[in-house]
Amino acid sequence: MSRRNGEGYYDPTAYAGIKLAEPKQEKESVKLVYKNGRMELYIHEFFPCTAAVARRVFPLIRRYAKEEDKERLRQFLKIKAQEHSGKEAAFAEKAASLPERSEGWHFYRAKAREERMRYNQAVKNLALLESGGKK
Repeated sequence: MSRRNGEGYYDPTAYAGIKLAEPKQEKESVKLVYKNGRMELYIHEFFPCTAAVARRVFPLIRRYAKEEDKERLRQFLKIKAQEHSGKEAAFAEKAASLPERSEGWHFYRAKAREERMRYNQAVKNLALLESGGKK
């Protein structure tokens, strides 16, 4: 949605009206409530996380999060692992179809490695969620 109307003129009133009319989307999160405070981790922004962060946060999730939050996170991580696995395969296939050592070959190989790293993060996060951070 732009602040300009269909003719290209600046129209803040219409923009504000549309923004107020649109329902606000609540972000999916894992809520941790404990004796000294609380924490809210937005699933789509925070996960999958690095191993160092995961080792600290998953014991807290296992201990203080509600079961439905844990299940939602579990499903999210499974979906992310599948997505990254599929993307990795697609990038590797594209790299294999290009001449070796070409610019495109290097690009798609790098993208495949990046997707492999994200896949590994999601799988490790899932394992730490299941084990409670004791891996």
